[in-house]
Amino acid sequence: MKFIFLGKYSNEGLSGFLKNPSQDRKSIILSMMEKAGGVLDNIFLTRGTYDVVVVGSANDFETVGAIKMVIMSTGAFDEAVILEETDFKKIAQKASEITSFYKSPNS
Repeated sequence: MKFIFLGKYSNEGLSGFLKNPSQDRKSIILSMMEKAGGVLDNIFLTRGTYDVVVVGSANDFETVGAIKMVIMSTGAFDEAVILEETDFKKIAQKASEITSFYKSPNS
């Protein structure tokens, strides 16, 4: 499964950059993901709502959830959001199959 990770660094995480600005964060994240069974496609430091965007893949959501748990437990991030790639055609097909079974509360 493909996923996108959006993260906001904490003050603690940002102070780590100041202490060691030349540290290769990409290689550290790449290594962690490989050990978890995932693949790092790309990592971006961004301006805006989120500080970092990671694009990768893993065999299952539990692997991605475990990576998030480890990252959040360090205190380096205040917020982390995982977006999972989905197949809209499959979702629409399933919705089409079950649409007649749902009745709105106001109907």
